Amino acid sequence: MRRATILLALMTVVAAACTTATPPSGRVGPRPGPAGPELFAAPALQPFDTCDEFLAYVTEHAIELVGPYGLEGFDGGPVPMVDVAFAGEDLGAPTTMAASGSAPRASATNVQVAGVDEPDLVKTDGERIFAVAQGRLFWIDTRGTPEIVADLTLDGWAQEMFLFEDRLLVLTADAGGGPVLPLAERSIAAPDVLPWAPRTVVQEVDVTDPSTMAVVRTLTMDGVVLAARLVDGTARIVIGSGPTGFVWEYPEGGGLRAEREATEANRRLVEESTLENWVPWYVFEDHRAGTTSEGPLLGCDQVAHPEEFSGLSMLTILTVDLREGLDPGSGVGLLADGDTVYASATNLYVATSPWMVRPLAEPMHRRGESPTTKIHMFDITDPETARYVASGQVEGTLLSQWSMDEYEGTLRVVVTDEDPWWGSSDVPDSSVVTLRRIGDRLAQVGSVGGLGKGERVQAVRFVEDRGYVVTFRRVDPLYVVDLSDPTDPRVAGELKITGYSAYLHPIGDHLLLGVGQDATEEGRTLGTQVAVFDVSDPTAPRRLAKLTFDGANSEVEWDHRAFLWWDGLAVLPMQRWSFDERTGKEDAFAGAIVLEVSPTKITRRGEVTHRCPGCGWASPIRRSLVIDDVLYTVSETGIAATDLGSLAEVAWIPFG
Repeated sequence: MRRATILLALMTVVAAACTTATPPSGRVGPRPGPAGPELFAAPALQPFDTCDEFLAYVTEHAIELVGPYGLEGFDGGPVPMVDVAFAGEDLGAPTTMAASGSAPRASATNVQVAGVDEPDLVKTDGERIFAVAQGRLFWIDTRGTPEIVADLTLDGWAQEMFLFEDRLLVLTADAGGGPVLPLAERSIAAPDVLPWAPRTVVQEVDVTDPSTMAVVRTLTMDGVVLAARLVDGTARIVIGSGPTGFVWEYPEGGGLRAEREATEANRRLVEESTLENWVPWYVFEDHRAGTTSEGPLLGCDQVAHPEEFSGLSMLTILTVDLREGLDPGSGVGLLADGDTVYASATNLYVATSPWMVRPLAEPMHRRGESPTTKIHMFDITDPETARYVASGQVEGTLLSQWSMDEYEGTLRVVVTDEDPWWGSSDVPDSSVVTLRRIGDRLAQVGSVGGLGKGERVQAVRFVEDRGYVVTFRRVDPLYVVDLSDPTDPRVAGELKITGYSAYLHPIGDHLLLGVGQDATEEGRTLGTQVAVFDVSDPTAPRRLAKLTFDGANSEVEWDHRAFLWWDGLAVLPMQRWSFDERTGKEDAFAGAIVLEVSPTKITRRGEVTHRCPGCGWASPIRRSLVIDDVLYTVSETGIAATDLGSLAEVAWIPFG
C-alpha cells in the first residue's frame, strides 16, 4: 500500500542558491565546513559543485520514479535500517571502566570493539548510573545505599544515550511525530495536515550536579539515527532520511486519465523541488543562551552520489565534537539506500545496494541473481568531518554490523549470495571476502565460499586473523575461517551441531561463548541455548559445554548490548512462557539468569527478577551491569542492586 507524505513545504527557495529566507530567530543555510573536493577526493563518488547540479540530478531520477501516488518506493520515511560497527582491538575480555586509585571497578556497555562506545539504555561511570525507562531519565547514585537523586521527563520514545565526562548525549526517536518545520512555517501549517514523519532529537544533558540536571542543548533533525558511536569525545551519527515536503496529487476517481493527470501534477512538484525536499532539515536550540538556529543539515557541495544510481534516500554522516558541546556538526551526505555501516578508528565504510531503489515489483536484478553490495570508504581521522577516499563492491548481501571487520589494513566481509527479498533459484551460499584499498579502489584480494550451502548466516565474529561464521537451517555449522593470509582465506574447520548461536563472545584464549537457540535435528527451535566452544585447533572446533532453557528466548539473541560478561560470569535477560492445555497451568519467567562459565561447564548460579506492582507478573529485565561487587539489573519498573556473590537483594529502586 502506497503512502505519500502530504506536507506542503511553504518555502520560497531559489534553486540556484538553495537558501531560504532567514527568520528572525536564527541562521538558515548549510553548515559551514569542508565541501566538494575536500570531502570527495576520489572519483568513485561524484560530488555536486552547485545546487543546480544537485537538483538536476535528483529531479531527473525522481521524475522516472514518480507516479499517480507520489514517488514509488518512498513514503517520506528513512532508508532501511543500517547497522554501524567500529573496529579496533578485538573484544577478547570484558569491557570495564578503568580503575585508578580508589575508583570503583565497573562494567560498561557490551560493544563490538573495546574502546568504541555504543549508545544504550543504561550508562555508568562506576559511581553514577543513568537509566532510561518510562520515558524518563533517572540518575542513580550508587555511593552508599543506591538511590534516585534526579530525573527528567523525555519526549518521544526509544531513547539511548552516551555518557561523556559530565554530559549525557540522549538520542530520541520520533519525538513529536512530525517533520521538522522551519520556524517561519510553524504558525502557518494547520495541525490537522501535519503527517507523521520520522525525526530524531539529540539532547545534551548537564549531569554535573543532581540539583542542576537539565537539557542544555537540543538538536532536532528529519530522519532517524541509524546508529551512532563515540570515540575519544567525537560522536559519529549516521542519519537516514527520505524526500520530504511533497503534497502529492492523487487520482480523482478511477481510470487511466485520472492517473495520468495525477502523475503529471506530481512531476511538476518534483521539477519545482528545492534542496530542502532532499536533505534533512535541522533546528538547534541552545537553552541556556536562549538562541535557536536552523537550516538544511547539508549543503549541496556536501553531498555526493555513487556512479551507479543508488536511490533518492540520503545517508548523512554527522560529526560532533562533544568536547565543544552539541551542535549541528559537520556533515557529509551520500545519495543512496544504506544496508550496513562500519568504521574503524580511522575509516568508516558505508555499504549500499542499488537493487533496493526500485519498487519491489521491479527488482533491478533478475530473480535468482545475487545483488551486488557497493562499499564506500570514508577517512574519519579528522575530528571535524568524514572524507571520502575509495569504493569497491562484493557480490551478495550482509547480515548485520558483525559481517564487517577491519584488521591490519584488510576489510573482511561476510556475504550471502541470496536476495533477502526475492530468494534465489539456486542454493544460497555464504562467503568471506577480503578487500584492500588500492588508490581510490577497494579491491578484492581474496575470498572463500562454501559456508552453509542452503543455510542462512546467524552470527559472525572476527577475532584477529580468524573469522567465525554460524549458519543454520536444520543444524548449526560453526565455521572457523583462517584469515592469516588475506589473499588466500580458507575454511580451516567446522563443527556441525543442532541449534545455532545468534551471538558469539570471546571469553578467553581460543574460547567462544555462544548464545542462541537449541533445536531438533529437523530444525525446530527448543529454547535459549548457551554453549562454550574450543577453537584452539581451528581444524577441529569443539563444543565443550552447553545449557538449554526450554521454551525461552533472550534479548542477547538479537541485541548484544543485553549481554554482560564479568569475571567468569555471564548474565542474560530471559523470558519464558508456556501453557499446558492438559493441566491448565502456565509456566512463565521474566528476569535475568546468572551463569558461571568454565571451559568445560556452564552452571546456573541463580536468577534475578523485578517487581511489577499491579501487573501480576515480573517485569522483563533489559540490561545488567556491575560496580565493585554489586550486580545491577534494569527494567522498565526499576533497578535492583544484588550482591554478586550470594545474589541476595541489596536494594530495590522503583522508577515510578
